[in-house]
Amino acid sequence: MKAKQETPCRFDDSTLAELRARLPDYLEAAGVELRKNGTRLVGRCPVHEDRSPSFAVFGTHHETCGCHPCGFTGDVFAVSKWLGRSSTFPEAVQDVAAVLGVSLPDQPASTATRPTPAPQRAPRPAPEPFKLSEADRKKIHLARLEFSNAFHSGDPIISEISDSLGIDRETLRLAAWGSSGLGIASPAGYGKPWLCYAYSQGLKWRNPDPEAKPRFVWVVGKALAPWRIEWLKPETRTVYLTEGESDCMAMIAAGIETDGTAVAVASPGTSFSREWANLFTGKRVVICFDMDEPGRAATATVAATLKGHAAEILTWKGAKRNA
Repeated sequence: MKAKQETPCRFDDSTLAELRARLPDYLEAAGVELRKNGTRLVGRCPVHEDRSPSFAVFGTHHETCGCHPCGFTGDVFAVSKWLGRSSTFPEAVQDVAAVLGVSLPDQPASTATRPTPAPQRAPRPAPEPFKLSEADRKKIHLARLEFSNAFHSGDPIISEISDSLGIDRETLRLAAWGSSGLGIASPAGYGKPWLCYAYSQGLKWRNPDPEAKPRFVWVVGKALAPWRIEWLKPETRTVYLTEGESDCMAMIAAGIETDGTAVAVASPGTSFSREWANLFTGKRVVICFDMDEPGRAATATVAATLKGHAAEILTWKGAKRNA
């Protein structure tokens, strides 16, 4: 017995183009809330449990979308099948047309229906606030004490660190102040004690070998705010946000903090949490990320995150440094 074959169905090219161009309308009708982020539209994935937006609509006319965790990319018709609303291309065209109220030869616009809204998931319980153990706090304290002792005793390791960063000793001294500062320690299995960037809730070790992998290791904790964020005061007008702590120290060495109206702080690499945007409210922020491809992409993301919080957002186009 021959398998049943799908009946060929030809749709007008202009109609298909119209439907593809209305991908954002179809997604929003399906319950996907989209917001503009640079040249893209982003939102929470309608298929997997998505706590932070990982779904994006892109293309010259926003005609393509995808979710990286799901491994999906496609146009509006592919979305229809991905959501389980259709199983063949003709069915997908009919579904999309019905949702958008577009008349097809065999489907009057009056029969158009809206898609069933995505089921509402029960809200997850709020995560417990991150806390360091007493043992971890002690590691941060001892690392900072080790740096202070080495600095004031003239230990050669300070000169080694200074030379490796291209930073003078006075800048190291200034960078060691505050609840964000400098330490000397080593994570288990990673060689000799070396420079650490001390955060209020973490200790980040910098590998002395510039060719080694990984380049950085968190000894304990993590960054809950940019490095040196406590230096921001009500009178601070300009904030230089760098890609990494060593670039931040280079800004200090360049004298940007001399008049007391500007402060340099560091994002831990290209990562920048949305929760940090409020910290820059009313400030003039100069984003000083590297001008390589990851740096440019992160600059656009950070600028979009700061929009509506910072009074002014600028991009610093300086020379690339090694973080």
